[in-house]
This record gives sequence, structure tokens and C-alpha cells, in this order.
Amino acid sequence: MKEEADIPTLTDLIDEADGSDHIAISDLGLEDEDIEISSSDLIVADPFLDNPALEQTVRRILDEHMELAWQEIKLAIQQELNKS
Repeated sequence: MKEEADIPTLTDLIDEADGSDHIAISDLGLEDEDIEISSSDLIVADPFLDNPALEQTVRRILDEHMELAWQEIKLAIQQELNKS
């Protein structure tokens, strides 16, 4: 691993990115052999699996937001029609 003084800050990397949408491992001050990823690190857990209460809560929140969004859309359309 490189010396701490040689490791750039995230803002340095963003400034140097020149519109690029990715940052290489070497940009972070790391070398390929410094990275160890096991296959178990790559497994993504499903938070809704065996948790119907969580799914129900998320769906309720989404429903409430959808209803509020729909009300705002109708209001915006009505205001636009009233201008005519």
C-alpha cells in the first residue's frame, strides 16, 4: 500500500476526473494486490426475503407518496388549465 501522503482525497479525484464516470483502483492509491474480495462479499441479500412486514411498510410508504404525487400533478394541471 502506498504511503498515506500519496493517497489522494475524494475531492482531488473528482477534480482530476475530467468528466470520467469512474475511478480506477490505482487512483485510490491502491495496487491490485491490495484488494481482496471473496465470493461471499459479492452476495447481495434480499431484505424482503422472509420479512413481509418490511415489504408491507415499504409498499405503504410508496402508496402514500404516489397519492401525494398524483394530487400535486392534478393540482398543477388544474392551475395550468385555469390560466387559459
